[in-house]
Amino acid sequence: MQPESQTIPLQEKQTAYDVMVIGAGQAGLALGYYLHLQNKNFLLVDAAPRLGDSWRNRYDSLRLFTPAEYCHLPGWPLQLPKGYYPSKNEIADYLEQYAAHFKLPVALQQEVISLTKEEGIFHIQTTSTSFLARQVVIATGPFQAPFIPEYPTAPSADLVQIHSAHYRSPAQIPAGKVLVVGAGNSGAQIAVELARTHEVHLSVKKPPRFSSLTKWGKSVFWWATKTKVLYASPSSFIGNRLRRDSDLIYGLELKELLQNKKVSLRPAITGFGQEHITFQDGTHTRFQSIVWATGFKPDYGWLQLPGALGSNGQPVHQQGISPVAGLFYLGLSWQRSRGSALLLGAGKDAQFIAEQLT
Repeated sequence: MQPESQTIPLQEKQTAYDVMVIGAGQAGLALGYYLHLQNKNFLLVDAAPRLGDSWRNRYDSLRLFTPAEYCHLPGWPLQLPKGYYPSKNEIADYLEQYAAHFKLPVALQQEVISLTKEEGIFHIQTTSTSFLARQVVIATGPFQAPFIPEYPTAPSADLVQIHSAHYRSPAQIPAGKVLVVGAGNSGAQIAVELARTHEVHLSVKKPPRFSSLTKWGKSVFWWATKTKVLYASPSSFIGNRLRRDSDLIYGLELKELLQNKKVSLRPAITGFGQEHITFQDGTHTRFQSIVWATGFKPDYGWLQLPGALGSNGQPVHQQGISPVAGLFYLGLSWQRSRGSALLLGAGKDAQFIAEQLT
């Protein structure tokens, strides 16, 4: 049952919030917890119609590879058994319940279309209203605009294409050969699921590497937290090593399918013919569909603050602190550690940013 949502009275434009948080996912909600402890006058805004939709709208079979005891936000644990791997909907419902439990002020269906600053005050314009704030935290996360690579030749109009952001189940994929491009954890899970009903080929730039979810009888996240590896800074020796291992696939299902020839491994794509796809090794094959599990790119076109973004379109920051006074980020990949974009690390980073806001 959906928790009863709060009615948030939107303040008059001339009244500025102490803090506006753009994005009410796991990072934004974790920060909301600390802001409510500080008795700040704050508001979280999100474009979605319902809290948790960033999880709900992912593919139907998605389960986290992180056990439930490592999936909670500060102050209120996830009420699921230890060692259980939560589904996407269980995480979505938890986020919704978390906001209701702490009575966090959230305004939904508020897509931000511009963020500017005048005379020390931030102006936040959404599709329906406007806000003022003395400080702003951008917690929109690393998964923004779906990315599909460009090639010298275009795919055939008959080839069914879908990005992993829009994939829900095998029912979307027509009969015949399907090519999954990209072997991150999403691509691996989608390939495993499709292999039950389709002939699956997996295109990768380099051979995938796998990690079991447990080592010596304990979750890999038990080891990562006990040794504090998960919280190593990006610039540390361990952090640099982990960043090189960022393509590691958790779980061994895909490895077994590759070994048993139930999924075929292909090199990177070089181009498209009228009826086939060409690969780096010179081979070419006709496919009926392709699933692009090729990640996301930043989309900060609404952030109209000089110095806030680098030439690559990524936020300029040090541990989430922007050079623009009063502007902060939360939930970015490797913002302060490997755990920054995970449920497990959201609380630590949120507490750090909350301390900067004081």
